[in-house]
Amino acid sequence: MRSLQSLNLQPILSTEGMRKLDAASKEFLAKETTSEPSKKDVIQSGYTLMQEAGLALFKFVQAKALAPIAIFIGGGNNGGDGLVLAKHLLQAGIQSTVFSLAPESKFKNEAKLALDDFSQAGGSLFDFKKITEEPKQASLLLQEGFKLIVDCMLGNGAKGELRTEFATAVQIINESGLPVIAADAPTGYDSATHVRNNICIQANETMLFGFPRLDAYTKEGGPAFGKAAVAPLNYPGEVIKQFDEKNYLITEDSISQLLPQRNEWGDKRHQGTAFIIAGSKDMPGAAALCTEAALRSGAGLVTLATTEAIAPIIQAKLSEPVFCSLDDFGKDSVHRGTLRHENISTLSDRAKHASAIAIGPGLSTNFGTVEAVLALLPQFKVPTVIDADALNAIAMIDDAEPRCGMVFHDEKSTIQAVNEYLRNLQQPAILTPHVREFARLFGELPNSTAIPNRLREIATSTNKVILLKGAPTYIASPDGNVYIIPVANSGMAKGGSGDVLSGIIVALLAQGLAATEAAVLGALLHQKAGRITREELGAFSMLPSDIIKNLHKAF
Repeated sequence: MRSLQSLNLQPILSTEGMRKLDAASKEFLAKETTSEPSKKDVIQSGYTLMQEAGLALFKFVQAKALAPIAIFIGGGNNGGDGLVLAKHLLQAGIQSTVFSLAPESKFKNEAKLALDDFSQAGGSLFDFKKITEEPKQASLLLQEGFKLIVDCMLGNGAKGELRTEFATAVQIINESGLPVIAADAPTGYDSATHVRNNICIQANETMLFGFPRLDAYTKEGGPAFGKAAVAPLNYPGEVIKQFDEKNYLITEDSISQLLPQRNEWGDKRHQGTAFIIAGSKDMPGAAALCTEAALRSGAGLVTLATTEAIAPIIQAKLSEPVFCSLDDFGKDSVHRGTLRHENISTLSDRAKHASAIAIGPGLSTNFGTVEAVLALLPQFKVPTVIDADALNAIAMIDDAEPRCGMVFHDEKSTIQAVNEYLRNLQQPAILTPHVREFARLFGELPNSTAIPNRLREIATSTNKVILLKGAPTYIASPDGNVYIIPVANSGMAKGGSGDVLSGIIVALLAQGLAATEAAVLGALLHQKAGRITREELGAFSMLPSDIIKNLHKAF
């Protein structure tokens, strides 16, 4: 079991951060050869990095075993990457054609060095304008003459609407139907505003140079970038530290390093005791899914507290958990089968014996339930997962009666009240909202690339872990780090998936993982089991209960 801090995770950089890192690295590398580097020295250092990028792109393209290859280049550094690729293809005897949208006179600095090397190797540029008079014929030409297209036209420095010649090239490429690999960013994606233009390359894959960039994994960028691969470059470690934005990419490869150690000689309580407060008369399934997921995730003893109205239903489904059946004080009212204020003392007493707690799945938002949740949370002393209707209860805090023990003045906004309530909770806690629950608690989310900073603000100010469910998944830690899981799986976008996630996380907390590690590992296990399930059953037919059945394959 290792901490996240000890893992060698790739930082995710913004477009601006990547530009600054690139410029600073050129200067740093140039100074290693001479104390007062000239512009020519800096350009040569930049070309060294370009050669690394082009070589990585060559190896990536070569592995596809598709030829002939059409390479589309502009006159900037992204075009230079394409020229390094083309030189390696030429030297390897792999047939390719370089379609240039810029005349040779436009190539400057590193790109000019790349052009010179390509020419010396026997390569030449094909003027793209010669095939643009009839776009449909040009698409047909690509279809008949090539097997793969590599987009090296603009890269991640592009912004605004495409110029005519680039827009034409994009349309021809998209209409060809050929597989496309983009270098650094697909042409037509505005890296400055993080918007996919109407005319934009739809890449099958994108190779990112140096470090991951968030654009490749967001809802805006993902459809244009396709599957993202990262080619590390030899940026100086001292320089990298200056531009670390505290956002980190983490994938299922890290699961084995984060797993808790099992106590082979310990009894069930040594393996962790999880206490789950979940379910109501209309949502018994949420309690069952959360509980079964906890049982499948290593906890030695799992107790489910739920109302006596639905306990027999869940008992018929699950044999392993201990049940804490709550008196149904609302038998004669519309609140029958839901958590009530009168249940607080029972729950508080049982919670004292737990090593971790999860509260919220399927509880309902009846006023009595809201009141009970708000009064219970400050009484818990152990790490707690706050999910679903427990989050909704906190969002309704302004409506709570004084008897719940929390009184907020009218002039305070709901968001201020929520933040103050969370800050006052003493135990480590993980909040697991989806986008709508987040909006109820903290207001609408900003655009995708600004999400990490917003989550960081909340996590540090409330001293709580914030796990924002979705594609991608974000986990913000109170120490200011944000971990991003770059996965999209529509098969998991179904009611009950979040209940499964909460069950996994509470089991990990019960086994002694710190809150941030439990949240990250829980999300990784959840997405891996979801991936395996999709591979078996497909996105249309898979269910959250199927994800639980595959959890053993994720550990």
